[in-house]
Amino acid sequence: MSGLDDHLRHWARTRPDAPAVEYQGRTLTYGELDARSSALAATLIGNGVAPGDRVGLWARKSIESVIAIHGVLKTGAAYVPIDPSAPFKRAGHIIEHCDVACVIAQDDRVGWLREHFSCPIVSVGPQPLDESVIGWDQALAATGDPGLPDVDLQSPAYILHTSGSKGTPKGVVLSHGNAVAFVEWAVGEFGLGPSDRVSSHAPFHFDLSVLDLFATCAAGGCVVLVPESQVGLGGALNKFVTDQRITVWYSVPGALTRMLAAKNGDLLAGSSLRVVLFAGEPFPLTHLRRLHALVPGAAFYNLYGPTETNVCLFHRVRASDVEPHLTRPVPIGRPCPYARAFVVDRDGRPLDPEPGRTGELCVAGDSVMLGYWQDDALTASKTLLIPRDGAEPLEAYRTGDLVRIDDDLNHVFLGREDDMVKIRGHRVEIGEVEAVLSAAENVREVACVVVGDGPDDRVIEAYLVPEEDPLDVPRVRRHCLAELPRYMVPERFHVVAGLPTTGTGKIDRRGLAGA
Repeated sequence: MSGLDDHLRHWARTRPDAPAVEYQGRTLTYGELDARSSALAATLIGNGVAPGDRVGLWARKSIESVIAIHGVLKTGAAYVPIDPSAPFKRAGHIIEHCDVACVIAQDDRVGWLREHFSCPIVSVGPQPLDESVIGWDQALAATGDPGLPDVDLQSPAYILHTSGSKGTPKGVVLSHGNAVAFVEWAVGEFGLGPSDRVSSHAPFHFDLSVLDLFATCAAGGCVVLVPESQVGLGGALNKFVTDQRITVWYSVPGALTRMLAAKNGDLLAGSSLRVVLFAGEPFPLTHLRRLHALVPGAAFYNLYGPTETNVCLFHRVRASDVEPHLTRPVPIGRPCPYARAFVVDRDGRPLDPEPGRTGELCVAGDSVMLGYWQDDALTASKTLLIPRDGAEPLEAYRTGDLVRIDDDLNHVFLGREDDMVKIRGHRVEIGEVEAVLSAAENVREVACVVVGDGPDDRVIEAYLVPEEDPLDVPRVRRHCLAELPRYMVPERFHVVAGLPTTGTGKIDRRGLAGA
């Protein structure tokens, strides 16, 4: 295998009539997906897209979006997915910054793009009125051999944008090799095969989508797209899992928490789930314990990895991880076979991998990004050279995440280095406070923020979503006092109906802090 799209070609030859993608009652087979993406690739090449280029994808999740992703990869270009709900200004910045050769966009964005950019535009939707825009039917009408190029493993496959400290999004460049290392491991580790029906809950501009799209394709399974209107609705997701006979689920923990809280949460007990994967943030143990008991036949995995590294650590949840007396989230585990993990001190010196060691997690290996798009300085600032006896130093990515090595040599996530705050002179890990609050009676979800300007004015505030009204706040406070030092107990408790989330489903802490 040389690139991400080779798996599609394989299954199109060997099982052309097998379902590849399903969405709201529509099904596309492997043969159809291969043929249509090849036709789109021919159209893109005919309009100047060449290997090494970037192609923007600014469209809602759909079968057409999946065709677009595979079509771009077949040209040798990298796809640049943009949040479908992104403001035009932000989308425009990404398009301009990546100097895209073409944009594949939802039809309602085409007019604005035409006014601001001169590159070719493919419209996803009805035939556009502007004849200078390539309609979707037209884009898929190409015939004949387009002469698709071979893809090198080191060439960029996609650029994902994450929030940047400078106020503008930063582009993370991932190669085919970066993704293939993770994808092929995932197929083996989770036993993915042609009979699997894998949910696609994450938007395509979020790194969780790499497993949904490409690991499913590598295994010859069927990826079932979750409608964007349902991603935040626990009850609808439970019905989706059961009605669509989903065997593999992958999402942030918040989605699973909402599914458990829904009135029809018991539907999961009769589902076809055999693997449940979660990533992106800690999964409160009280909820993981309930889900583990509800679907006892499923294998549960905590997957860890920032966008810059793909998934690089993993932990298969054991029965001993969810015992009733425990309160802390499960470990993020040990490195995947293609990754190496290092815990370093404040000076960047690697610590011996022994129980109790605490420091910043750094990751090296085949899945680590090529770098940040057009920002060598940022790439260098996030790179640590790990010395090796008799060999060149190893380049490792500095995650900024604090971890501890436990007695089983698993890595335990403690929080972000930039989330480590000082309260009354004491260093406090916000994640630890949230873990304790999550274990309090009648608390379904929790998020903590630090407010106050000066070092002596900073306090912790907690936002709590109850399992059911009312929430006994004094009792929650007593629970905290019994588990935490006084300086770690939140100063104020806010009872809310729900926590705000980002476009990728994670808790929007900035939104809480500004509330």
